[in-house]
Amino acid sequence: MILNENFHETITTQNKVPDCYHKLYFTHDTTSIYTSEYNTITNSNTVVNVSLFPSYLQPEFKIDNTVGIVKIPQKKIVGYAVLIKKHTDLETLFKAEYKKSFRANILRFVNRFEDCFNANYKLFFGAISKDEYTFLMNTLHTMLTTRFDQRNDSNKVLKNWDTYIETTFGLIKEKKASLFVIYDDTTPVHICLNHHFDNILFVSVPSYDINYAKFALGNVSLYKLLEWSVNNKYEVMDMAQGYLEYKRRWSNLIYDFDHHIIYKKQSLKARLSATIEINKLKFKNFLKSNNIDDLIDKIKKKLRKAKPYQEDCLYVFEDAQISDTDAFQKIMEQTTTYNYIQKPINDFLYTNKEHINDLRIFEVNNKKDYLLAGKKTTKKLTLN
Repeated sequence: MILNENFHETITTQNKVPDCYHKLYFTHDTTSIYTSEYNTITNSNTVVNVSLFPSYLQPEFKIDNTVGIVKIPQKKIVGYAVLIKKHTDLETLFKAEYKKSFRANILRFVNRFEDCFNANYKLFFGAISKDEYTFLMNTLHTMLTTRFDQRNDSNKVLKNWDTYIETTFGLIKEKKASLFVIYDDTTPVHICLNHHFDNILFVSVPSYDINYAKFALGNVSLYKLLEWSVNNKYEVMDMAQGYLEYKRRWSNLIYDFDHHIIYKKQSLKARLSATIEINKLKFKNFLKSNNIDDLIDKIKKKLRKAKPYQEDCLYVFEDAQISDTDAFQKIMEQTTTYNYIQKPINDFLYTNKEHINDLRIFEVNNKKDYLLAGKKTTKKLTLN
């Protein structure tokens, strides 16, 4: 019998370590983060296959001559993390680990968001009301759905959303998970579900309101989460596997993953099963080495016949002046029209460094042309 364990999923969403491990250490400084007195294969015929074991951790198995262990690399799966390296404050870490140009860009994103909106940040860790939890998780679900519809892509988290809903509330209460929220005043515009194990922060499920895409809120979120991690003496901020350019730029630790195959040597059935599983994994690595996996992905995408995402609101800006505002109808925040043009409004604020409190919006032609007037700049917005 093969018992498949996903190490990353187990340590994050379940906040536990698979039973086959006795100790876990950080690779960079051998600090112990986990010890268990019990880790045995209860069934001598069982073969344990642990996937997605990160290379920044070193395992110790409670083994004797009866237990066989084989480590096999997982080809073409790469993880991204920030190794905090005992830095005591964010400024010191920032200067030590990142180039000046990167630091300037991140601070520009943070400052631009705060200059344009009434920005608020909150980390729910150890305490959250049920109503607030339900509201934020529903909002995160909407953000994820919209974002992956935009990308014409599927998402494993959405497929398992019921499990996240059922487990995360309790994990937050136990300080094993958290929700980090970026607000525009009182409206959540970016939400990140994180998991905590010892002094590792796993950035697990981030998403944002696509109307705020210009503000690179993923970078703002990582900056604030890293600040929290440093202040709370965490060792690693782990952004997990899956290439995204902003994750690569943040990472001072890009790591690999291994499979661990554990079995009882005295069982003929276990030895045969382990041999088959090992050969299967080696064959998968051979296919990946020859880019067969990329070819299969391309075929799957073609079979899905995904259509390119179409923006709900296409628009252009032109220079303009306001001479007689009485001739135009002022648009209020609570109107459906305001919500419909939220993205161009935000783009206007970003580009012209205006604050939302200084903005006046007037409808010139019914659902077609608008005037956006800030403190310094006025533009005509035309919807296509």
